[in-house]
Amino acid sequence: MTAFGYSRWAALATALANTTPGERHGDLLTTPAELAALLRAHDEPEPVAVEAGDLRDARAARDAFTGVFDAALDEPVLAERLNAMLANSARPRLTAHAGVPLHLHVDAPGSSWGGWLAASGAMGLALLVAEHGAGVLGRCAAGDCRDALLRTGAGPARRFCSPTCASRVRVAAHRARGQGRAGRPAAS
Repeated sequence: MTAFGYSRWAALATALANTTPGERHGDLLTTPAELAALLRAHDEPEPVAVEAGDLRDARAARDAFTGVFDAALDEPVLAERLNAMLANSARPRLTAHAGVPLHLHVDAPGSSWGGWLAASGAMGLALLVAEHGAGVLGRCAAGDCRDALLRTGAGPARRFCSPTCASRVRVAAHRARGQGRAGRPAAS
């Protein structure tokens, strides 16, 4: 069963932000099919029919979420950006669909997928920030990766967007330490 609620919305907003082109990958959101795949990968129930207007609006939401994650260390700017997204998109209401229990929608009725992403993602991120503080939002610590991440759950705050980035940084540090030892003269 699909989970409805702000944690899923925040995770989807983060994934949407991470489709932005960067050093490690090109633009991952160039077609309606890519947007549909992103929605399905985050448990959006069918039907997921995406058109060019949905893609355009989703790319605008992506740009806004990128700005939110960029402002994570500046709480007043972070609040300003999330509040602007909420003011422009959020219209909370309870709703039900055939076969789906009563749940919350925060987008305006008739919104595009991009409008839904903007409203739901902004609400999810705002609720996480309100509950856990601005430190819940972050950027990957790998030098060649700027992907957004959520620092939720128990344990130390996440530093990397994925195990791949964490491993790449650990291996590079290990190799650098080995090269440093190889260049030293032997102790006498």
